[in-house]
Amino acid sequence: MKTRIEEFTVGQLARLAGVSVRTLHHYDDIGLLKPAHIAGNGYRLYGRSEMLRLQEIMFYRAAGMSLDEVGRLLDGPATAVERLIRHRDRLQQQSLRTARIIATLDATIAHLKGERDMELNDLYTPFSEQKQAEYEAWLVNEYGPDMAAGIAASRAAVEKLPDGMAGAMERLKDIETRLVAAYESGSAPGAEDLHPILEQHRALMSDMWGRECSADGFAGLADMYVSHADFVARYERLSPKFSNWLPAAMRVHAGRLRYGT
Repeated sequence: MKTRIEEFTVGQLARLAGVSVRTLHHYDDIGLLKPAHIAGNGYRLYGRSEMLRLQEIMFYRAAGMSLDEVGRLLDGPATAVERLIRHRDRLQQQSLRTARIIATLDATIAHLKGERDMELNDLYTPFSEQKQAEYEAWLVNEYGPDMAAGIAASRAAVEKLPDGMAGAMERLKDIETRLVAAYESGSAPGAEDLHPILEQHRALMSDMWGRECSADGFAGLADMYVSHADFVARYERLSPKFSNWLPAAMRVHAGRLRYGT
């Protein structure tokens, strides 16, 4: 049995992609997106490769690239996978920068409205079940299927804590309040007087994970804090640019634990 190769006319592809026929004609004229072939009746026909190329063009155009820039990129030496990974990484960094700006704006607005203390207290309210499920799905997607077992173990460990998640959040609030105070007083991420506070942070993570939070685990946690926009926004609400300072302090602490310094 032969596999059917699906092809689309310019009108069909335009409807599928949400662009105009005129746009596709223009892309053909400038050599950015040529049809797979021209049918006997003169119709331009597009296959899977052309559909994927169009999708890639649309990604870059949405990011503000000119058609000339898109063309040079697509005709360059990088593969489609390499191009898309780099584009995804750029967008992720942009989203993190945007999250920092929005969080700082929110904190300033809340301060001017006299609501800042109330909003900061909200940071220590346990996540809703829906939000928790979203974070767990992100962790599994980001770090692989083995993460699912770690999440299940952590959930069981938290349930065994004397005051459950609420108690853990109270401990976290105390730890982060002191870390923010150290940051706002001008302490460098590598300051030695941060050691006892960061050790309490690491101990809390050990209790919540149901296993020791090793030096590598603590450094990995720092990486996670800067790789998800929600975490960045959360720490920016605590204090502007704290989302950079805290992971840096955690990495320094992890390094000292590794080498006993």
